[in-house]
Amino acid sequence: MINEKHFGSEVSPDFERTPVILVADDDPSIRLLLRHVMEQCGYHVIEASNGIEAIQFTIKQLPDLILMDAVMPELDGFRATEEIRKMPECESITVLMATSLDDDKSIARAFEVGACDYVTKPFNWSVLKHRVTRMLFAADAERKIRHIAYHDSLTGLPNRMLFMDRIDQAISRAEREQGQFALLYIDIDHFKVINDSMGHAAGDQLLNTVSERLRHVLRKSDTVARLGGDEFTVIIEGLQEAEWVITVANNILETLLEPVKINSQEVHISGSIGIALYPQDGENFGTLLKHADTAMYKAKDKGRHTFQFYASEMSLKAVHRLELESQIRTALKEEQFVVYYQPKISLTTDKYIGVEALVRWQHPEKGMIPPIEFIPLAEETGLITQLDEWVMRTACEQFNKWKKAGSILENLSVNVSARHFKKGGLSVFCRSVLEKSSLDPSSLEIELTESALVDNYSSAKKALEEIHEMGIQIALDDFGTGYASMSYLKEFPFDTVKLDRSFIKGIPDDMESTAIVDAMIQLSSALSLNVVAEGVETEQQKAYLADKGCFYAQGYLWARPVSADELEKMIF
Repeated sequence: MINEKHFGSEVSPDFERTPVILVADDDPSIRLLLRHVMEQCGYHVIEASNGIEAIQFTIKQLPDLILMDAVMPELDGFRATEEIRKMPECESITVLMATSLDDDKSIARAFEVGACDYVTKPFNWSVLKHRVTRMLFAADAERKIRHIAYHDSLTGLPNRMLFMDRIDQAISRAEREQGQFALLYIDIDHFKVINDSMGHAAGDQLLNTVSERLRHVLRKSDTVARLGGDEFTVIIEGLQEAEWVITVANNILETLLEPVKINSQEVHISGSIGIALYPQDGENFGTLLKHADTAMYKAKDKGRHTFQFYASEMSLKAVHRLELESQIRTALKEEQFVVYYQPKISLTTDKYIGVEALVRWQHPEKGMIPPIEFIPLAEETGLITQLDEWVMRTACEQFNKWKKAGSILENLSVNVSARHFKKGGLSVFCRSVLEKSSLDPSSLEIELTESALVDNYSSAKKALEEIHEMGIQIALDDFGTGYASMSYLKEFPFDTVKLDRSFIKGIPDDMESTAIVDAMIQLSSALSLNVVAEGVETEQQKAYLADKGCFYAQGYLWARPVSADELEKMIF
């Protein structure tokens, strides 16, 4: 039994929380005695039986003090301490080396590897307790001093000095991992007005509220700091997709808009954010901060309550792409897209027989944006799938309304992107849309480009067969411009081939164009496929196509793509 009097019962100084001590010793009986003594002093104790365990527990628990035995199997205390000191998060942990080797060489080595002090075995328990308590007290005081030096006294956030260090660490990690990070510079709009009119105490309360909101909206791995006044900065690391920066910026702007209650009065604020990206906008703290600050003032010039990327000449294109991607996502949420319809004509009767659904973007500030400006990016980012599905749902519902109203139109053509098709599940989606819209499957035609069919022949064929078996028509769009061969036309269940406008514009004068168009019409006719010519603009083109056996067409000769309201005037 342990003799309580032998150990004494001194009480350790008060700490803000219970200190955690890691006891690393290969002798179980020594660990038991050390645990008892340390717990008597009010400390929480964890144990490691060798140097490897000591490193593992240190990383996991981050103890306040490690009582490290110098001689242990597998990995001794000297090497374990040396490894622990290599980790930035462990550099301030107090290490007390315990050794029975009471010689100058061992003591010198203990200090060399990073120990703060040493004790010799066998322990003088009273001396050990006082030494541990003194070291913990000193470490706690140092931690408080360090916190004061590196943190803002009002909000408790990291200050400029600590933020500089965090930027340097972020740069080192980004260089090592060949990654990127973002620096956000946030300024509270019209803060001076609030501070001057309501007093500095109200201003301080507002700044504390802002700091709490920023902490709440950011990840634990992100750094938020207060540089001074109403200026805050944020580091966003681990950017797999740069679009995440836009999401964070929007979240910050939204949380700042929430009213703040000060002295029973609701105060409304907003923020302006400048964004600089590493490494393209700067490779050190000073440059990144300057560029983020410049971008923040540009955000204020744009009308405040917005964000702005720093845009050098080299990064303008990348910034535009990021902003456009964000705007596309917003447009999908806010239903800014509209469906336009281009009529298809029978060259035999010169009457409308169907329409092709085409997407347009009705931007609230920029007006109508043509597809060429957003479709390529939508395809690249995968947003095209959401866009395809929205167009199909909207167009099918509209077309069925026209059919019920007595429209003479026979079919509706809807484009499906290669990325959407390759994703899979198109037949399931089509069935769902048809059921909800009550549209007859025979009225729907899916248009696919040749690029959708490459890469996986068997799965593409199976998917098209599933769609065709539902009664949906399938058209090969832009035939002749991509990868398809004659075997594709024979083996896939196509009903229609659409001749690309690039071939049509040259007829009837360009011999090469006429030869290609003639061959395509003959090939399609031999395979019992309908042929639709795109981009017909002149009577000569129309007459030539009809004479060669192409019975359907669309183009500006009859109508440009028009809104649903305009089309109704044309078909009723």
